[in-house]
This record gives sequence, structure tokens and C-alpha cells, in this order.
Amino acid sequence: MMRKILFLFLAAMLLFAWSAIAGKEKSELIFSHKLHVIDNELDCVTCHAEAENSLKGTDNLMPSMESCGNCHDVETIEECGLCHGDMENPRNVPRVEDYFPKFSHQQHLVADLACSACHTGIEKKEIVEPYVLPKLEDCQVCHTQKNVKPKSHLPNFRHIHGDEVRSARLEQTCNLCHAVRYCQMCHEGDNLDRMTHPLNYAFTHSLDARGRERDCNACHTERSFCIECHVQNLVMPHNHTAGWANTIPGDGGRHAMEARIDLENCMGCHEQNYELTCVKCHSK
Repeated sequence: MMRKILFLFLAAMLLFAWSAIAGKEKSELIFSHKLHVIDNELDCVTCHAEAENSLKGTDNLMPSMESCGNCHDVETIEECGLCHGDMENPRNVPRVEDYFPKFSHQQHLVADLACSACHTGIEKKEIVEPYVLPKLEDCQVCHTQKNVKPKSHLPNFRHIHGDEVRSARLEQTCNLCHAVRYCQMCHEGDNLDRMTHPLNYAFTHSLDARGRERDCNACHTERSFCIECHVQNLVMPHNHTAGWANTIPGDGGRHAMEARIDLENCMGCHEQNYELTCVKCHSK
């Protein structure tokens, strides 16, 4: 019993020590945006000097020790305590890792956007972390309401965007601004007057379904989409011809052979209606 109590006591002490260290690590750096921006009326580029020429989101725009040295005497040990809560184990400002590689600070600054337009409330912040980073909704305030579009969105982009969608990494390009429902406003239902789905597509789509199944699955993620239409219109696969199935004991027709070879292919269509198509014969 004493051994168990001792073990729990040591575990609690270790947990407490780890929490203290973790908390200390997170709050080791001392910096107040409020003190610099509001109280001392410094511009953001005074510390983030590289932002004016930054063309990529991967650029490191965190202020360096030299930047601080423009105002503070960073060479003296006494001054270290202004920024470092733990002077024996000082650390650099952590990099921002959640960035969009194509983002250009320079382009936004040239457009006379204030830093606080994207980094909302940064001027009142009195601690280093967590960082104040813009969310997608913040970007859409300008890029949707003011009709500000990427360079690739030329006047004819609506007609040629399919090629870019197929070649791009959606999560890093299209999906940054457009949710799936945005695409479905044009690409679903009976709306077949698009380049991908011409007016006779209902009669010719089987060729694409065989050769470009991956493209189809981009929008039609559920196989039930195909099954429901084929059932309603009595459209059968090309091998479901006369003699495909019969009720002769021990025979069953060609479908019996196909089912033994690839039952999963059969269930792709008949899983939802197997009681109607399979059970009426196989339950006897």
C-alpha cells in the first residue's frame, strides 16, 4: 500500500514539474505589441522590416535580435531580461508554420492595407503567443465582397478552370477559398449545360465512367448516385443481356459465374436492393 502511495506521489510531482516547465517554455519570451504600437506609436515594419519586400508566405518575418538592437542595448546582460523571462535558456521567436506559400505581404502593403486589417487586434496584444493570424473569413472580406481575385482568374476562367482543378492540389489552391458547395452550385442536379456535362451527357457518360472514374468521383462520391438513376431508368450493365440469370436448379446463368469471381462488383449495385434481386431466388 505504501509503495502505491509513493508511486502516485512521485507521478504527481513529475506531472507538476512538467506542467511548470511547459508553461515556462511557452511564456519565456516577453513582448507587448500594445507597448510598442499604441504606447510608443511604432509602425509594424519597424520590427517586421522584411514584410515590405516579402513575396512568399514561407519568408521568415519574425524580428531578429538585430531588429531589437535598433532600440534596445541587446549586448548587455542587464537588458536581456526585457525580452527573455529565462535568461539562462533564451530562445528565438518561434516561426509561423501555418502559412500559405503564395501569400505576398508586399502586394497587400502596396494596396495600402493596414496590418491590423488581417491581424485583427494585434495592436492590443500584450503576450507573444498565441499568434494573431488571419482566418479564411478575414481574407474573404476583400477577396469576395470587393471582387479581388487571383491572377489566374481571368475573364474566361469560368470556362477553363476545369483544367486547373484537375492539375492543382485542391487543398492548397481551390479549397483555400472555395468550399465544395461552391462548386456544386453549378455542377450538380439536372444542370447539364456545362463543358464537362454537355446536353447529351446522360447518354454518353458511360465512356467517361469507365475511363475517367476518378474524375467522376470528385463530385459523385457516393455510388448510390449512379444506382438510383440506373434503377429508375431500367438501365442495365452491358453484360446483363438475355440469359444473364435463370432459375434452373444448379445453373443460375452467367451471373452465377460472375458472382463467384467478383461478388463485390455485383454488390456495388445490388447491396441496397439485394432482397428484391437476390433473396427471391437464393432464399429457396
